[in-house]
Amino acid sequence: MKLKKTILVAVLLVKGDLMAIYDTQAIILAAGTSSRLNTGRSKLLEKICGREMVVYLTKLFEAMQIPTVAIVGFQKEVVQEAIQQQHGDNVTFVTQDKQRGTGHALLCSKHTWNADSILVVNGDMPLITQEIIDNLYKKHMQSRAAISIVLAHQADPSLGAYGRFVKTGDHVEIVEARDFKGDPAEHCFINAGIYLIDRKFLEESISALQQHENSKEFYIVDLVKIASKTSHVVETLVVPFDQVRGINTMEELWSVEQIKKAELIKHWMSKGVRFYATHNLHIDHDVTIGSGTYIGCGVHLLRGTHIGKNCKINESVSIYSSTIGDNVTVYPFSMIVDSIIGDNAQVGPFAHLRTNAHVGNGATVGNFVEVKNSNLGENTQVKHLSYLGDTTTGSGVNIGAGTITCNYDGFKKNVTTIKDNVFVGSNNTLVAPVTINKNSITAAGSVITEDVPENTLAFGRARQINKIGYAQVIKERLKKDAETATQTADKESQPFVAARKSEHENTI
Repeated sequence: MKLKKTILVAVLLVKGDLMAIYDTQAIILAAGTSSRLNTGRSKLLEKICGREMVVYLTKLFEAMQIPTVAIVGFQKEVVQEAIQQQHGDNVTFVTQDKQRGTGHALLCSKHTWNADSILVVNGDMPLITQEIIDNLYKKHMQSRAAISIVLAHQADPSLGAYGRFVKTGDHVEIVEARDFKGDPAEHCFINAGIYLIDRKFLEESISALQQHENSKEFYIVDLVKIASKTSHVVETLVVPFDQVRGINTMEELWSVEQIKKAELIKHWMSKGVRFYATHNLHIDHDVTIGSGTYIGCGVHLLRGTHIGKNCKINESVSIYSSTIGDNVTVYPFSMIVDSIIGDNAQVGPFAHLRTNAHVGNGATVGNFVEVKNSNLGENTQVKHLSYLGDTTTGSGVNIGAGTITCNYDGFKKNVTTIKDNVFVGSNNTLVAPVTINKNSITAAGSVITEDVPENTLAFGRARQINKIGYAQVIKERLKKDAETATQTADKESQPFVAARKSEHENTI
């Protein structure tokens, strides 16, 4: 059966087809303590463009239909939860109770090995691609290697966390960073942390790993030394360093996220999106953007946001988990959260839409307007200094400046309904629950507490009274009151001033 599988793989390789069948399983090393990151939590939970770094690996293997085992240890519950949120029960978990090195972690998973080849990957490598795994698998099968490893050219001695590939005559090995004493320029290939191992060789050799005296740990890389000494084939694949960067420090986390962000931006540029300042924006991995759209400086596009075609998202805008239609303009310093914006709408500047706000086609949400859990109909305008909470408006509604809906009575939220073609005057207070029916007008400065029928002008304000010539009387009264208050204050302060003067003279 194994011979038949080898022949099948050989035929696929000769044809150059993408590998649809991998006789392998992936094991992700996810048990480390992440001590060098200095956060007190597992580095695998750090998000890179909105996704936990370990999930990049699990998603890659899922797309390649490779069964996956994750070896967890430090903060295993939260690491496991993060993976299960994305994959349910499709990833198998193995616990390494004591962190005794990568070799020991691999040994902990021995009972799960069931494929001809075992792919082992460090959990902090979110930049690796399917192409790397494809090419590694092809070389491994063609050479019938016992172990195949991924290397990258990197002579920088400051990158001290990487083991180095050392070749002496016919002998090869990986020397861990803490044990490496040579010249990085001479041994200029670093170990990426990706291994494809023949299962038979692994089962025979895993027990031969020796505990290192300094670290008291067992290393996977020693399998390379064992294979070389026993004349087994050791295959190598050299890839660009930026595709296999690991993460041990905050600086390395920053570097990897910049690379991932650059990949996303380049992708959307190729689709016709214009970015004004690529170095000064953030975009998550699951964001989509339509062609012809402009993204300004300092924009944050987060958590599955979808932006349509020919939009203009101006500077310093943040959009979370929202859908933006076509031909939409969002002006500076606006925030849109969990909301939907229809085609040809305008939002901002300084607008805040949140919690299921739905802005209809052609509607306007202007400066210093907050909309929460509300539906604004087509061509409705809320242009200035307003708050709409738990509100439904029809089409063609005008909301005057300074209008608010009083939706909360201290116990529950209440709904305001404003139907088609209503004109709400400036500085209105709409006390929910209340309905303003079609084609009605509410006067400026009104407090509306009762339903307004169709085609009605509603007043809800105190009656104005004008007293001719009374302004001068008020001014004179206020002036006299101020003078009296000043005289009283001076009189009351005289004993205190005299006492302070006497105290000063006695001191001298």
